[in-house]
Amino acid sequence: MKRRRTRTPSDAGSPSQEKKAVKSPPTSSKSASSIKDGNAIKSSDGQHAANLEDIEVEKRSAATDVASFERGTEEIRKLVAEIQREKLMDADTNESRIRCTLLFTILKKLNRLSHMRCKKARERTQESKQKVDSLHLQLQNLLYEVMHLKKEITKCLEFKSKDEEIELVPEAEFFKDAPKEISKPDVTKEDSHQLMLARLDWELEQRKRLAVQKEQFLEKKETLMKEIHTKKEFLDSLQPRLENILKATQPVQEYMNMPLDAQRLQHETARYLPQPLYILYVQASAYSEACDRHLEVKILGDLDIAKAAIETKTAAREIDSDSDQENPDGHKRSKHRRKKEEARLEEKRKLLLKKHPLQILIQVRCKVPGPVLANSALLSPESLLTNLFPDDGGDKAPNPSSLYQLAQVGVTTFAYFVSLVGKPYMWAQRICGLDFLPEELHEVVPKSSVSLSHMEATIKAVRARILARLALQQQLTSLEGLTIPGNKNSLQMFPSKISAKLSSWQPATFEEFMEKPELKRLVDEGFIEENDMLFQAVFERSKVHLKASVVLSQEYPTTPPLFSIAVTCGQTVIRDSFTKAIEAEVNVFYPELTAHDSSLNLLANQLRRLQMCFDIYLECGCLNDVEGAETFDREKFFLRVKKGRDRGLPLKYDSNQGLFTQR
Repeated sequence: MKRRRTRTPSDAGSPSQEKKAVKSPPTSSKSASSIKDGNAIKSSDGQHAANLEDIEVEKRSAATDVASFERGTEEIRKLVAEIQREKLMDADTNESRIRCTLLFTILKKLNRLSHMRCKKARERTQESKQKVDSLHLQLQNLLYEVMHLKKEITKCLEFKSKDEEIELVPEAEFFKDAPKEISKPDVTKEDSHQLMLARLDWELEQRKRLAVQKEQFLEKKETLMKEIHTKKEFLDSLQPRLENILKATQPVQEYMNMPLDAQRLQHETARYLPQPLYILYVQASAYSEACDRHLEVKILGDLDIAKAAIETKTAAREIDSDSDQENPDGHKRSKHRRKKEEARLEEKRKLLLKKHPLQILIQVRCKVPGPVLANSALLSPESLLTNLFPDDGGDKAPNPSSLYQLAQVGVTTFAYFVSLVGKPYMWAQRICGLDFLPEELHEVVPKSSVSLSHMEATIKAVRARILARLALQQQLTSLEGLTIPGNKNSLQMFPSKISAKLSSWQPATFEEFMEKPELKRLVDEGFIEENDMLFQAVFERSKVHLKASVVLSQEYPTTPPLFSIAVTCGQTVIRDSFTKAIEAEVNVFYPELTAHDSSLNLLANQLRRLQMCFDIYLECGCLNDVEGAETFDREKFFLRVKKGRDRGLPLKYDSNQGLFTQR
């Protein structure tokens, strides 16, 4: 260790000491004053000192304190360096140490003030956060109240009162019919609530009035019922008198050629009809007399044979009972007995398939505007009556129990029964009073109510089918001559000039349709059936052809014709989105063709529309991308060639404006 040098009086006057005295920092006086202030604060009470420091923190600036702290640290560095030099020179360092200590005290005060300032800042920050949290909580409460009020408003708006279920008269009718003491127009026209109350009052008044009228009508009904009962009793007593009068007027009937006896004979013959045919005769005669004078009903056949048929039926029942009693032990039968059994089975088969000697002839007369081709296949009974109603082709047994009866006599296929007797159409069963439920195996009793409910619809369906087939035959005859028939109504739906021509119209077979993939898909999906009428049509314009496969259902025109088309240009076959659009125009929008013309002419109008769409297809340049295709001039008037995302063609014709537009 270095020995500390004692300062001597001779050193006081040395230059170095004088230099040090001159070199003292200028802040020494300021530091001394700060030390005195600090001693004054320390001498006071601690709490009072803290309050003074709080006041001083508020008054002092943080930036000023930082600057003072930096000056103090810089002065301490200088003093420490000076003390180091004094030690090396063995000079007195007490003054420098005191000054350095005072500066450390000032720095501690500044540090304490900075901590107090930070504490106050944290406290103010915490108070601000608490205020923000309080305001946020108030905001959440207000938002919850708003949400609750919105729900209540929604409930109020969705509330439906009982009066809303009442169908009130319109306001205009209310002000027109209701008296002013109820309508109060000066009040109700301004107030919707009062208007509703007034309309409810008027509704109540009307209902009271209608209730009174109901009671009056019921009383009148009872009076009329009594009168009807009295007249009915009189008519019942009149029947015997009428019979005596008819007997007395028989010479007059013969003289005036009135067929009353013939009708009576028909009625007597009807007694020997089977119950289903008897119901058919009664209901058809009643319908002819009441609703359709062009319908004629007759009973054909031999009455004596019909009487004998009843005895034959009784004998057949005895044969059944005998066959059931034979061979009760189940022993092996002999060859002779087997032949005898086969003969009985054949006899039972003939008896089961034997037709009744009496038949009912129903003649339906129709007014036909043009000539009728009597040898037309469309008017054959099988074609005319098949599918007269949906899913009634006559190829399956209406009653499942019939199959078991046929199986008992050795008939394993229903087609064999159809070939001998005919097709048992469901509509024929119903007009005879028979209504079979699915999988019904017991005997069904004919009912007049069933025949009555189906008679009118069946006769109308037969007449409609005849008229439809006659109209279809006329159209097909015209198409075979490569002419699309038209009339005044149909020509108004198409432009006056159509350039495409019908170059071919030929019947097709089901096998030919099955060879084409697009048609085979329609067959698989059930759009084409084997008994449909199939045709191939070709439209031609220049060297471009449109080939159309046409399907005519047996239910035409109830089921519209179905078209499948393809455009051929040279060896190129085109089936694109445009041809599909033409198919949709013909197949989907066909109801437009029946709005101004009869549905019986639907086939001709669809062909005319297809011919028109073919022109639009060519004139819109749909073949521009086909190599070697011809360019066609625009003969039709349309605003836009293609429109929309799918580039639709203007296939819809507006007859009023004479132009074509897109759908």
